[in-house]
Amino acid sequence: MHPRTAMLAFVLFVAGPALADTTVPTQDLKGLSDPPGLSRYTGSVLLYRNDADYDELRLPVSRPVDKGGEPVAPKVLEARGQRSSLQYLVPPGRSPLEVLRNYQQAYKAQGFETVYECAGPACGASDVSLHGFDLGRLLVPANYASAIGDNSPAACAGGAFVGDLRYAVLQNKASGGAMALMSWKPGNVSAYCDEAAFKKHASVFLVRVQPQARAQTMETLSASELGQSLTATGKVAVYGILFDTNKSDIKPESRPSLEQIGALMKQNPGIRLHVVGHTDNVGGFDANLGLSKRRAEAVAAALTKDFGVTRERLTANGVASLAPVQSNADEAGRARNRRVELVLQ
Repeated sequence: MHPRTAMLAFVLFVAGPALADTTVPTQDLKGLSDPPGLSRYTGSVLLYRNDADYDELRLPVSRPVDKGGEPVAPKVLEARGQRSSLQYLVPPGRSPLEVLRNYQQAYKAQGFETVYECAGPACGASDVSLHGFDLGRLLVPANYASAIGDNSPAACAGGAFVGDLRYAVLQNKASGGAMALMSWKPGNVSAYCDEAAFKKHASVFLVRVQPQARAQTMETLSASELGQSLTATGKVAVYGILFDTNKSDIKPESRPSLEQIGALMKQNPGIRLHVVGHTDNVGGFDANLGLSKRRAEAVAAALTKDFGVTRERLTANGVASLAPVQSNADEAGRARNRRVELVLQ
């Protein structure tokens, strides 16, 4: 559940001649519906939905702080599984606090407890402007802004100068499920929106993560296949070496890939390799840079300790998200970017 550069359209759009007002919708936008088992605030209209069969999120449970120009939450709740991200507009006259309390009450009956809650500036956001809205950047999918555009109902419901932000994280310890909920009142929007009408409604952004095993789709490359790629291109990407989110401990299911690398090194005693860790762009760059190096060092250490590879033949380093092989805009691309590469020295 991973930095995200998209925000909840919390930017002041450049005003210009209005071609047509975007009005408040009275029903869910075409093609949208709630995920199974998820309840909404009565009378809400669904404006946006994005799903991933498997995602790994770090839900903020502390006020985000700035690190190198990027928001980082000192404390997070890690959640993995099927992820749904949704944006609603609730009926007029309801306050963000009323909306939040209703969600908390409804999901408490399903075993969810509130583990963190904040309001307004205490959440790391300003009631004056959310141009640098930290929670939004940490929670919304990376392609949110491009997906909704500048004058959609979702963008109009976001606002630029907003107020009364409420945020909470709920967790079901029995099932492993988690959700993060933001509610706010839209402020000034753009010339394309029926601003007065949108200001009467509170907005909701909800992220739900349900436990689900990650599909094992990456095949283990044989020593021969590893060698062929190294000969042809000077490098090979290994996807069978796995780590938990934000950790450098190698998971047990990585052993087959490590065995094949060990076999490759034994069959070719003259080669030396750079072991290079790669991450996606979720989280701060400096943190990912350190994480990618630690993961590479863990791989080199495992090859030395368990598979007899002389340590001098391996150089470990990390490059964070500097060398993606696909876009980080969705989970499929991020999964391809999280890898260990072997590079001929």
